[in-house]
Amino acid sequence: MIHLKKLWRKGRFLLFFLLCFAALDTALSQICPGLFDDGWFYLNDYEVTRRDHPEEVWDRVIFGNSTVIAAYREDVGDSHYVNLGVDYGVVRDLWEMLRQGEITVGSDLVLGLNYLTLYDNFDTNPTYPWHRGPLEPYCYFQRDRLYTVVRETVKTAIGRGGGAPEYVGQGKIVYHGSLSDAALMENAQVYRENYSDLPLSDFSENLAALEQVAAYCAEEGIHLRVVWMPWNPNVEAPALAQEVRRQAEEVLAPYGVEALDLSNTFDESCFYDVGHLNYEYGAYRFMEVMDPWLLS
Repeated sequence: MIHLKKLWRKGRFLLFFLLCFAALDTALSQICPGLFDDGWFYLNDYEVTRRDHPEEVWDRVIFGNSTVIAAYREDVGDSHYVNLGVDYGVVRDLWEMLRQGEITVGSDLVLGLNYLTLYDNFDTNPTYPWHRGPLEPYCYFQRDRLYTVVRETVKTAIGRGGGAPEYVGQGKIVYHGSLSDAALMENAQVYRENYSDLPLSDFSENLAALEQVAAYCAEEGIHLRVVWMPWNPNVEAPALAQEVRRQAEEVLAPYGVEALDLSNTFDESCFYDVGHLNYEYGAYRFMEVMDPWLLS
C-alpha cells in the first residue's frame, strides 16, 4: 500500500500533464480547421471541398481522383453533386472517409473509376485527415501548419508581421487546352513506365475497399453508381486497365450497381492529357452526358 502511494505521488503530475495535453490537443482539433480556411495555408482537395460545402450531410456526391476533379463541373447542369474528387484519390480513401465519419452521404454516391482509382500503391497526400493514426496527436499531425501559426503570431506581436494571405479563394486544379502531340506521348510514356506492368495483387486492397463501400451503401440505403472515366483515344489503354475493371465489376455485381461507361466516349479535343478532360470543352461534353444520367 505504501509503495502504491509513493507511485501515485510520483505519477500524478505525469497523469495531469497527459490529461491537459489530451484536452489541448482535442481543442486544437476543433479550432484549427477554421483557422486553416483563412487563406494563409494551401488546402488539400478534401479541405477545399469542405470549405465550399460546409453542410454536415452531402446529399449527392461524386468521388474519384483528379480525373473527376477535371470532368465534373458543379457550375454546369442540374444534377448538383458535390465533387469530392481528390488528387491521387483511391477507393480506400473514400472508405476511410465513410468509416471514420469524415463525410456523411445522404441519398446518392457515384464513383468515378479508372484502374488507378483502385491501385494500392498510388501516391497520396499525407495531409488528408483519415491518414492520421488513431494514437497520433493532432498537434503532431498538423505540426507544419501549427508552426506557421505560432511563427506568424509571434511576428505580428513584435511588429514584424504583414502581407496578405496567399491562398484566398484557392480551388482544385483543373486543366486548360490540350497538350501537344509530343507532350501527350511523353505523358503516355510515364503511364506505360509506371502503371502498365503491375501485378493484380497491387489492386487487392482497393478492391476490398470497393466491396466495403458497396456494402455500406446497401446497408445505409445510399444509391451507389459507377462511371468509368474517359481515356484519351490517341493513347492505347493498357490491358491491365481492363483486367482491373473486370475484377471491380465482379465485386459490384452482387450489389446490382449500375455503371456508365464513358471510357471511349470523347474525342481527343476534349482531353488535356491521357486522362484529364480540359476545363473549357471536355468538361462541358462530360456534363452533357452525365447530367441526364445522374438525374435519371
